[in-house]
Amino acid sequence: MSRPLRVLLLESHEISEERLREIWRLRLEMLTLTRPEAQDWEEFRRAVVGPDRYVFVFVDPDDVAQGFFTIAMLPVDVERRRMLLMFSKFFYFRRAYRGHPKTILAPWRLLPIAWRGFGLRSLHFVTTAFPQSYVSLTRTSGRTWSLRDEGAPSWARAALTEFAQAFYPTSFDAEHGVVRGANVADGESLPRSPEARRLAERYEELNPWWREGTTLPILFSVDPLLVRTNLGRVLRRALRRS
Repeated sequence: MSRPLRVLLLESHEISEERLREIWRLRLEMLTLTRPEAQDWEEFRRAVVGPDRYVFVFVDPDDVAQGFFTIAMLPVDVERRRMLLMFSKFFYFRRAYRGHPKTILAPWRLLPIAWRGFGLRSLHFVTTAFPQSYVSLTRTSGRTWSLRDEGAPSWARAALTEFAQAFYPTSFDAEHGVVRGANVADGESLPRSPEARRLAERYEELNPWWREGTTLPILFSVDPLLVRTNLGRVLRRALRRS
């Protein structure tokens, strides 16, 4: 049986200081900070709260946050494509709630918000990934692109470059297609399934510098492949838990 979760979708200016600090502390459970906590808190707050920014908080029946992710929206126009990039900078869940069906379905609630705010554009999620998030997001979406993928289409490369330049102007390494200077997530157990192990190995090939705090910008699209992959994962998990 799935553990019960309630999904809160909040505009960033609506989130209370108490809730914001709660999800910041949840994030700290999974990191070894390389800078003072006060500095990290201020940088976290600045990154989360702002125009066109949203926070999904997943709370248990006691109203305790068990996971969260953030979204910032960036419209871009590349190669005659009108695109909206939805940037999830922070994505953290306690282990028992990772892969919960509601975490897979929740992002679809952004579609009407995106189109209402920015008009009809193709929708794409972007983030900077360490191994665990790369594996999880690639499995959830069916396919991710990075600047280090030789087969990445030119429009994806252009969009990723605009994203990295907008959000990481001083730490984006355009030559190598990575972002440097992040806190390294604390170690997790090795992926168990063959698919997860294969993706983890692929990540190592793309970003062998991740242990130094180097992250990999990635993009995946809201398209039929994402729909099929999401539905398949939700159904498989439902069947396993029934």
